[in-house]
Amino acid sequence: MSVSNASSFAAASADPACTGVAAKDSLHILPLSSLPLATPGLHRARLIKNAHFDGVVELFADVQTGSGQVAPQDLPRVFQFGADNLGDLSLLVNLSQSSSYDVYSLRGELRRLGVDVENVDDLRLSEAKAREVTPHMAAFTRPLVRAVFGSAGDEQSPGDLMQLFAAPDVETTQNNLAKLAQQVDIEIPAIPKFLQDYGDVYLSLAYYQSCLDASRPKLEAFLEALAELKKDRNLAQDRGVMAACREVQENVENVVEEVGDILAMFRDRTEDMWTDMSSDKFRRMEQMITDYQKKVGGALCFTSVKLDAWSERFPRPDVGGPRRRADFVMNTMRHGLERVQSIDD
Repeated sequence: MSVSNASSFAAASADPACTGVAAKDSLHILPLSSLPLATPGLHRARLIKNAHFDGVVELFADVQTGSGQVAPQDLPRVFQFGADNLGDLSLLVNLSQSSSYDVYSLRGELRRLGVDVENVDDLRLSEAKAREVTPHMAAFTRPLVRAVFGSAGDEQSPGDLMQLFAAPDVETTQNNLAKLAQQVDIEIPAIPKFLQDYGDVYLSLAYYQSCLDASRPKLEAFLEALAELKKDRNLAQDRGVMAACREVQENVENVVEEVGDILAMFRDRTEDMWTDMSSDKFRRMEQMITDYQKKVGGALCFTSVKLDAWSERFPRPDVGGPRRRADFVMNTMRHGLERVQSIDD
C-alpha cells in the first residue's frame, strides 16, 4: 500500500467537501458504501482516481497522514477474501479501470457488470447538486416547455418537470398533460414516467456542462503556467520537457473542446427533436446520450483530476520553480493520457 502526502487528492479527500453527500457528486470519487459489497471493512473506503489517473482504493485520508491507497488487485494483502466475498475483489478491479466515477457513467458500467442499480439512491446526484446544475438544464428542457406552454414557457423553471404541469385547478393541469401527450404521441398515464426519464437524462448533460464550466478557470491558469515554462531559457533546450508540455496541453485542450462540442450538439438536436416530437424520437435521443455518458464522463474526470492535481501542487504562480514544475508535467500530468477516449462525434 502506498501512502502519498503529495497526491492532489490526499488533501482533497480529507476535505469535508469531498466526503459524504458531496463525494457521490464527484467525477473521481466512489464511496464504496454505495456498492453491495460483502467485505465490511471496505464500506468505509473509497475508490478514487489519483493524480496519475490510476483507479485505487483509498482506505484512509488525512492532512497529517496522507492518503492510504492500494491497487484493487492488491487488496488481498489487506483483507481476507473467500467464497463469500471474492466477488468484491473482481468488482473493484473492474470498476478501477472505469474512466470516471460519476453517477451516470457508473450506472452503465455497473449494469454491464451485472449489478442492480435501479434502487441505489447513491447512484443519483444529491438534491443539492441537482439544484446547483438546474440552470444548465434550461437549454434542454425549454423546447419541451415551449411545446406545451408556448411563449409563456420561457418563464417556467426547468427544475422539477412534473411541477410545471401542476396548476391551481385540475382542468388546467389536465389540459397541459393532454397537450404534452399529443406532442409526444403517448397516452396521458405514461406522461409521469416520460417526464421522469426526460428530466434524468438531461440532468446528466446539465451536470457535465457544470463540470466543464468549472474546469475552464483552472485550464486557463494551467496554460499560463505552461507558457511561462516554455519561456524558461534552460527548459527551452530540453526537448523532453518541451514535448511533454505540448503533449499535455494538446490533450487537455482537445478534451475540453470535444466535450464542449458534444454538449452543444445535444442542445441543437434536442431543439430539432421537438419540431416533430414522438416518444420513439426521445427514446433514440435518450439512448444516444446514454451511449456518450461514459466517454464524456471519462474526459471530464481526466481533466478534473489533472487540473486539480496541478492547482493543488502549485496554488500560486510563485510556488515551485521551473524545474519542479517541469518535473510535475513529465511525471504526473502526462501520466494516463492514453486512457482518455476520444469523443467521436
